[in-house]
Amino acid sequence: MPLPLHVLFLCTGNSCRSIIGEALATARSEGRLRGLSAGSHPTGQVNPNALAVLARHDITPEAPASKTMDDLAGERVDLVISVCDAAAGEACPLWLEPTPRVHWGLPDPADAVGTLEEIAEAFEDTFQALAWRVERLAALDLESLDAQDLVAACRAIHAGAEAA
Repeated sequence: MPLPLHVLFLCTGNSCRSIIGEALATARSEGRLRGLSAGSHPTGQVNPNALAVLARHDITPEAPASKTMDDLAGERVDLVISVCDAAAGEACPLWLEPTPRVHWGLPDPADAVGTLEEIAEAFEDTFQALAWRVERLAALDLESLDAQDLVAACRAIHAGAEAA
């Protein structure tokens, strides 16, 4: 795969998980990944708690915005990672291009209720879950992987996170 690997994080609202994934891929990969994000039904705004958790970790996303998949027309996409939580009944978006796809389902921190600290903790949990996965993705020998091997490696990363 050519570097940087352009990784599209997809979810429904494109306001939290996919925004965090996009920012992490770009900021924590030493130039090996370029993050993108979109949603099937974008909320139209980035959740302030997503931006706050990124700021707590000294990550400033490049022009964060809640976008549709159509907004990425013409963009190079090498890997699609859906982060919606099918277990919670979310309908995961479907990327129709012939691009390697993998699912890293995570609970939506925007659904968190409770005190400000409890909500911040839900966003921190999402950040840590994605950081763990993105760091392992960036550490792969990406140049030597074909599409099938990349998908298998991403599935193993997700399975490893689930087991940890």
